[in-house]
Amino acid sequence: MSDPANFKGRRQSKRYFEGWYFKCISADRKHAIAVIPGMAIDPHGVRHSFIQVINAVSGKTWYYHFPYAEFHSPTDRFEVLISNNSFRSSGLSLDINTVEGQISGSLCFSDIHRFPTHWYNPGIMGPFSFVPFMECRHAIIHLYHGIQGSVTLDGELMDFSGGVGYIEKDYGRSFPRTYLWLQASHFDFGNASFVFSRASLPFAGREFPGFFAYYTNFRDISVRFATYNRSRIYNWQVDPVKGTCSGELRGPSGILNFQAQMAGGGRLRAPVDGLMDREIIESITAHVSIRLTDRHGRLLFEGTSSEAGMEICQ
Repeated sequence: MSDPANFKGRRQSKRYFEGWYFKCISADRKHAIAVIPGMAIDPHGVRHSFIQVINAVSGKTWYYHFPYAEFHSPTDRFEVLISNNSFRSSGLSLDINTVEGQISGSLCFSDIHRFPTHWYNPGIMGPFSFVPFMECRHAIIHLYHGIQGSVTLDGELMDFSGGVGYIEKDYGRSFPRTYLWLQASHFDFGNASFVFSRASLPFAGREFPGFFAYYTNFRDISVRFATYNRSRIYNWQVDPVKGTCSGELRGPSGILNFQAQMAGGGRLRAPVDGLMDREIIESITAHVSIRLTDRHGRLLFEGTSSEAGMEICQ
């Protein structure tokens, strides 16, 4: 089984993108950044590579453009090299000094909790991973990892030692026309990870709503709710203007209630047919509350995260 973290786009010639998302939160929660290396090929076959950065505190974003010749990523291991910058499962190294801005430093990852995969269930998309011609595929790589190291972003030193991070990726042709995404690793009561996404998925000339959610405390509780495992979502509410959403997930593993509120945010570029010209707003200091019970109503977890990632595109 091919590792979903590895580069998939070697044979693509047009209308394609691939990007890896590295979220980094400092131990004191004063610093939060997301770094997104990737590549894109437009409808005419013109290629480039990029590194996007978002500073959660200021909401400022950077899009560093690189020639495609400076992008290197093997298909047999998780490694992304763009100019003098490297990204791996074990950490990342940054060295950019352009007219758009400056970022440098290195981070090492430890205590890594990867998303569990199997040949018959290769990732969070479950059996949808085998469906051909999907416009976008999603993979969770690290649910959680510890961080050591620091980054200097436009002259500001950010110490991430003792902090935590998360890695995911998207690849395909375009982001879904409408979607919502949540991801939280910092909770007030113990280490845990929660991710949720709901999107309109085009298939055979039509669209249908699909969702997935995953929660784990890294010890004895790991639950999945998804369209493909007969889970359902109830009381779904989303308000793009207020930046809020809430819902109740019911599935074979129990019931999970959640509420989320965006806080701040910055503008990132997203793909449409391989063109990185769609703007989306992302917050990585959103507030997310979840409550998980088993099928018998016994409380398994209840907590709140104030350093969650969140996007609403309606």
